[in-house]
Amino acid sequence: MKKVIPLMAVTAALTGCVTNNSQEIEQLKAQINELETNQRIIATNTNMAGLVQMPAEIRFDQGIALGNPNAPIAMVEFTDLQCPYCAKFQTDVFPEFKKQYIDTGKVYYVAKELPLSSIHPEAMNAAIALRCTAEQSIEKYEPMKDELFSIGRGLTEASYNEAATKFELNTELFFTCMTSDAQRKEVASSYKYAMSLGLRSTPSFIFGKNTGKSVTDYKVVKGGLTLEEIDKATAIVSGK
Repeated sequence: MKKVIPLMAVTAALTGCVTNNSQEIEQLKAQINELETNQRIIATNTNMAGLVQMPAEIRFDQGIALGNPNAPIAMVEFTDLQCPYCAKFQTDVFPEFKKQYIDTGKVYYVAKELPLSSIHPEAMNAAIALRCTAEQSIEKYEPMKDELFSIGRGLTEASYNEAATKFELNTELFFTCMTSDAQRKEVASSYKYAMSLGLRSTPSFIFGKNTGKSVTDYKVVKGGLTLEEIDKATAIVSGK
């Protein structure tokens, strides 16, 4: 009989003492989340994923968000900017999805990174460039995303500064952001988290009830989506 390994079992050493300091509490929560993530990655890599419980909620607080943060449903997309299937979703489906769901306040959209660098060598740098764009102007996030997808496999180191100039970003700040570790760490963290959830392909989507920082009662969908499939997923999550 298979035994399910409780993710919280490894955190006992961290939860034996109690602190009233809110900063220390947040640090402890972060350590617990890191342990849970590492455990799921190890289990998946050793073909033991079925023995580890999936988390009750999936965090998205470090993603790039669009829309109403109080929307009842959130959709989290893990994407790779050199993935042709991700590009197809962005071009063919996302505009109408945005019009019907994001702009109307029905769904809170959160973008997370899953750069598959082994097959898409510029995926990591492209993800960093997109985050650096959002850091300067969230209004230019989607235009930059469209631009990077349109270049796709043709992306080079020069592509990012050219795009930054095209969209009238502060190129000095953009270059500093691209060469610093801050956004690279965010992208690496998103990749690691996706791996811990068993996500190995892009695009991958998670629909769930929106808590503001995570989704609960979620549904995972892998592969490109049509608008009709989004309709079905949101209906399932909302209980309709």
